[in-house]
Amino acid sequence: MADLTYRENSLLALRHQEPEFLPMIQDIQTCTPRGMDFVCESSCVPGTANDWFGQSWTYEPNIGAANPTPGVHLVPDITLWKEYMTFPDLSKLDWEGYSSRDTASWDREKHLTRINDLFGPWERMFSVMEFQEALCALVEEPEACYDFFGAIADHKIRLYEYIIRYYQPDILCMHDDYGHGKGMFMSPETWRALIKPHLQRIIDMVTSHGVIYEHHCCGYFAPILGEIADMRCAATNLVHRSNQPAVLKKEIGHKMCMIGAFDTQYLDAASTSEEELRASVRKTILEMAPGGSYITLCNLKTPGRNALVTDEIRKSSFHCYSRPRPDAQE
Repeated sequence: MADLTYRENSLLALRHQEPEFLPMIQDIQTCTPRGMDFVCESSCVPGTANDWFGQSWTYEPNIGAANPTPGVHLVPDITLWKEYMTFPDLSKLDWEGYSSRDTASWDREKHLTRINDLFGPWERMFSVMEFQEALCALVEEPEACYDFFGAIADHKIRLYEYIIRYYQPDILCMHDDYGHGKGMFMSPETWRALIKPHLQRIIDMVTSHGVIYEHHCCGYFAPILGEIADMRCAATNLVHRSNQPAVLKKEIGHKMCMIGAFDTQYLDAASTSEEELRASVRKTILEMAPGGSYITLCNLKTPGRNALVTDEIRKSSFHCYSRPRPDAQE
């Protein structure tokens, strides 16, 4: 039997089966379409600029990204969002030109391909409103919030129609952070009432085209993760440690591929030695890899540590499945 390609091997994990070797997110070719003259859902240029909704963003060099301009928020009151929000005419974008450039290096035969899209419905709300005001609105103005989330979902569906047509990805990953490091931003009941129906419409649209849906959430959302899996979401990242990833893997690993699950705060801490870093990486892999439904992903900020993590992942791959990673000897 011929050895599996990275594509075939990653698909096994995403289909909740045991792969031949340990998959890494680097095995999947990923693109985040962005630019002030293209998919302009946030600014990614130095200085201050508006996105295509009208929200001002300010680039922060120390983090290499932009945040909503402090003190400048587009929507002062969620009940008035229609007066302030504008939606772009997506037909005017150079889809053919950008997609051909963005995918020029994709090897679709050997690798899965993935589009990474930022700012789902909830993240869009707390980018155009003060965060505390957005939280209050969920309780005080649920009908207006529901309508807002619905309009953003409609926009996402239009956007994904173009992305899928021109980029033809295997996977589409949408970001929508429902929690922080210690809990959810809202109750599961609020999420179910206001966001879940619209998220389901997005997932249904993506999967109806034969594209795998992946959901990114930085923080804690363990109470609703099983429900998201039941909505035909195949994978989730980054699986923050507050979610108790090993417990989640045992509970829903048969229907959700976990991506990440490393204790990145510990791995990035100045007091963590190389030996401790490697031991933590091995522990995570030994907890998460058995049975499949797992792909490694770990991005650290401390210079040099990502190389150590990658090296330890490759070494640990000898103990996971039927064979080590093809690059384990590199």
